[in-house]
Amino acid sequence: MIAEETFSDAYLKFTRVFNQLEVREEDHTLRVPEKVIRCIWNDQLFCTPALKTKDNQDLEIIYPGYWNFGKGPDFTSATIKVNGKVHEGDVELHVYASDWENHGHSDNPDFDNVILHVYMWQGRGRKPKIPNKNTAFDFEIKDFLTKGIIDLNNELDFETYPVLNQCNVGLCHEPLSQLPDEKLTHLLNAAGEARVLRKLERFHDPIIIEGYEQVFYRGVAEALGYPNNKQPFQVLADTLPLTTLSELVPAKIKGDERVCHYQALLLGASGLMGNWHEIPDLRKRVKIWESYRDFLPESSLTKKDWSFRSIRPANYPYRRIAGLAYLVVLNEKKGLFTNFIQAISKLKLENIPPKQMNEFLDFFCVDSDDYWSQHYTPGGKKLSSSQQLIGSSRSREIIINIGIPIGLIFARTGKLKEIEKRLNHLFKISKGASDNKLIRFMKHYIFGDKKDMVGLLTSEKQVQGLMQVYQDFCTQSQNNCLRCPFPNVVSKYFS
Repeated sequence: MIAEETFSDAYLKFTRVFNQLEVREEDHTLRVPEKVIRCIWNDQLFCTPALKTKDNQDLEIIYPGYWNFGKGPDFTSATIKVNGKVHEGDVELHVYASDWENHGHSDNPDFDNVILHVYMWQGRGRKPKIPNKNTAFDFEIKDFLTKGIIDLNNELDFETYPVLNQCNVGLCHEPLSQLPDEKLTHLLNAAGEARVLRKLERFHDPIIIEGYEQVFYRGVAEALGYPNNKQPFQVLADTLPLTTLSELVPAKIKGDERVCHYQALLLGASGLMGNWHEIPDLRKRVKIWESYRDFLPESSLTKKDWSFRSIRPANYPYRRIAGLAYLVVLNEKKGLFTNFIQAISKLKLENIPPKQMNEFLDFFCVDSDDYWSQHYTPGGKKLSSSQQLIGSSRSREIIINIGIPIGLIFARTGKLKEIEKRLNHLFKISKGASDNKLIRFMKHYIFGDKKDMVGLLTSEKQVQGLMQVYQDFCTQSQNNCLRCPFPNVVSKYFS
């Protein structure tokens, strides 16, 4: 059984024994897995008016097809036009052209209806012969991408893929649906705790080198950029660490004026500060930035590093950076992490009054009446009413993804068992549990939208556990059930 108030490594052990896979945290090293090619194809992230097949025929993608989770080609029921002639069928994607042969597709009748073989690089070796009922065209996409493959690999948010396909449920759904509620809940709780322990490993060494406050500051910045702007926020926090900010801004500057200086520094270093001299309300920040700029190394960030695609205007990086400045200044005397731990220490171990819990869950909320609380963009239309720079849902996400793992390192290092118990209690709260596109997809694909199974997701721990299962198995298997060991893992572990 999992201990009630401490974090267990039960899930870590069973995945390593039965799956020979380590629990996966997001991998920030450069790789180009096949799923990147799928995402590029799904979103058609290439210069579509000028497409050419490998043998230089005009290519038009009328419909890219349906993302396929099971047996057969990667996308089904696609429609393309080659030299003006329409073709309907399936699309298979690879990193290298030679992967067609390496994966044994030539002798597999499931691939007989492939009309287009898409790959990133031709690679070495002979061009593969693709026997099928129709003519299969080759398309090497590397020369047609809207951005470089490195940029796309960094920008694509794997957790928003694939788009939900209501026609499919995963092969793991059946064995999971056969489990008693108690065992399925056990699995989800264990996976949720494993997710925290993996994040703990990620933060441990940086804390030794840089200290809790800087690592926590960087982690909060990263969470404010989730999902599309995590990387530039991390770079920004490293470009202007807490020590640099506090040393640059004179101690006599306090309150809102200090926030204004911090905003100017962070926005200036972010590369987002454009020709704001012409905007009266922002002119002051530009002048402040210019007064500091010569004392700083040149920032590597430019506006091109920031994503505005598929982001609600309220979450634009301008506003998040402004909110980060407020958080740093408001907690500067003792430190953001120190105040966070003190706030945890004041919570009861059980039966926490709802008002106290809500106040804690809003720890990272930022209310203000400055320019960015009333605007989405520089020089844009003023909002009818002020909006929080950091709202309740984002505050709770920061607590779950940054606060709990770094807090757990602090608790275990200092042997502060009471702090660990409170962190575990926070992880089991039901109010404000995550819900996003990925989670809704998993509820359908893994749980089949069955009310009795979805109903077991009563806490943040269980939701995070479901996300960890997806990270460890679905993502690592390229969302192809036939390659995934998880159904077998479930059967063996609970046999």
